[in-house]
Order: sequence, then structure tokens, then C-alpha cells
Amino acid sequence: MKNLKKILQRTDSRLIQFFVYLGSLVYLLLKGFGLLSVVYVHLFFVLIYGIVYFREEFLTFLFSPILAIVFPIQNYRLKKYLLNFKQNIPTEVVIVLGHSDWFKLGAWLRNNFLKSEIAALVKCLHTKEQDFSFYPKASIEDVEKIMSNKSIKEVYFFGHGDSHTFQLNTDEYLYYCDFNNYQKYGKEFAHQVHCGTPDGKRLIDYVVPEGNRTKCFFFNKSINSFDIKKEFKRMTEEVNKKV
Repeated sequence: MKNLKKILQRTDSRLIQFFVYLGSLVYLLLKGFGLLSVVYVHLFFVLIYGIVYFREEFLTFLFSPILAIVFPIQNYRLKKYLLNFKQNIPTEVVIVLGHSDWFKLGAWLRNNFLKSEIAALVKCLHTKEQDFSFYPKASIEDVEKIMSNKSIKEVYFFGHGDSHTFQLNTDEYLYYCDFNNYQKYGKEFAHQVHCGTPDGKRLIDYVVPEGNRTKCFFFNKSINSFDIKKEFKRMTEEVNKKV
């Protein structure tokens, strides 16, 4: 009994699931359900496994024909919306937007943000009466200039990333640790509007005074559009309460 317990503790749970899957296929064949039934059960297990273990990647592939149509349209609408605001100009607040390289597959299957998310940020900035500018296609050199410009007090990095990196372009990443110099890159606030992780240093830890860090946008987990808009709404309401 003890040996069985040790074997079960040592065995990968996914291996057990795999043999249950194989056993189901063999059972159907032995019971004479036919090859078509075996194929259906196989596809069922593939669907469940894909959703459980690959989640976003699996669903992205599943809906890829729709996404390849929707995301370029969404991108076009967003570009038109951004024409209403300053772009590529150093201001009190700068928003660096992740952007798509349409020669890469990821651009067609994964959007950086929704227009409604940007609109929620704009509402928050208007409520604060801040002067702001968008950088829709910033390069690493542009970000270097933004971060070292002392007239820019607050920065937003909006798109995809984690605690340590930001996806500047579809296949181009910015490493936040490159700004580990408070004297050169210090800001009053830095907002990482993308997914995060619970461990390691963030851009916020490098460039923002300790007393301001809790006021910066940051989640130490994966987030979605609902989380982003909810947080901007909270920030907007907080400003309104002070008025």
C-alpha cells in the first residue's frame, strides 16, 4: 500500500490523464463502437486539453479566421480615434502604445488593446486635466528619449508585457531593467498597463519614488480588458472625489 502511495505521488497527473484518454479509445474499439466514435472522443479530449493547458493560445487558433478580420478593422478605428489627440510630442504625460508589425503572424491574431480601453484612459487624463501625448509607434530609441526627458513627469506603457518587459512591437521587446538609473530616468509616476508577475523588479521600482509606487497602474497577474477599464474607472472616480 505504501509503495502504491509513493508511485501515485511520483507520477505526473498529466500522465494519468493521458492513459485514461488512451484507455477510453481502446475501450470504444473493443466494444465495437467503430472508428468514427474513436475519432469523436479523441477530438473531445483534444478540445478539453487545449482549453485547460493552452487557454489563450488554443482559443486564438480556434477563432483565428475571425480575429484576422476583426483586429485589422479594430486597429484602423483606433488609429482614427488617436488623431483627435497629440502624438509623438513630449508632454507632461506620455502614453507609449504597443504596436503591430503586420508582416508578423502575431499582429493578425493578438490585439494590443481595444479602443474602449484607450477611451477609458483618456477620460481619466481629462478628469485630471493633464496634458498628454500618444506615441503609437515608438522605437526603443524613442523610449530612451522619453524616459530621459525630465519635462515628462508621467509615462504609461500600454499593450502586452510582464513585470520586466514590454512588447514594443510584435517581435520587439523593451527591457525595463535598462532604466535602472533613477537619476537619469526618474519619473513621478510610471504605469504598466499590461499583465504582470508577482516576483522581480518592475519599471515602477526603478524610476518612481517609493511614496508614489502604490498610485501607479500595475497588476501582478494576467489581466484583461475588463480589469483595465475597471481600474481606470476607479482612478477617475478617485479624482472626482477630491474635487
